[in-house]
Amino acid sequence: MEWFQFPIKSFTALTIPDVSMEDAEHLYPWAFVMSMAWLALFAYLVVAACNGIHKDFRISTSVLGYTVAAAGTSFPNVFSGMCVARQGKTTMAVANALGANVQNVFLALAIPWAIQCTINRGSFELPFTGLLSAVVEIYVTLLPAVVVFTLSNHQFPRWSGYMFLVIYACYLAVALTQDTLHCPSWPFFCSATQTDMTVGTS
Repeated sequence: MEWFQFPIKSFTALTIPDVSMEDAEHLYPWAFVMSMAWLALFAYLVVAACNGIHKDFRISTSVLGYTVAAAGTSFPNVFSGMCVARQGKTTMAVANALGANVQNVFLALAIPWAIQCTINRGSFELPFTGLLSAVVEIYVTLLPAVVVFTLSNHQFPRWSGYMFLVIYACYLAVALTQDTLHCPSWPFFCSATQTDMTVGTS
């Protein structure tokens, strides 16, 4: 796989200084900015790839968002969390996972919305259904992590990793079912209109 990674590693090595070296420590602001730039580029490519898959194979954008886009944009967090965890900085690893989601909500969504409001010189419509069920799902998936962390003396045992994978699989199954049934509020309730729409489109 080295040959496959060679182009990316070459470009990143040329543009991102190695701040672990003593003579390059003062370049950490530039390293941070370039890291963000590369992440933005790769995130754009992931979204573009998802759009291409949607057009060519007619796969729902919601399904692609739950799987390909979510996994592709989360890999940097996974790798950075693994690196700091191996260095014994477990608190930083947990903070990285939680902080990334906070940044997604308050920056990744807020900045483009603010720009759009500025362009429109006012508010704009953003159609979205199933917001309540999405919030409930977030709390349901986050609650076990808080409980385990609290009851395990502020630690995450090895078995908790497997439990979190099972929880994510359950969440993914629910999300895919909601998209298949065209019912964002499933399994809580589905209106007759949504059910008729599902039957008609199938």
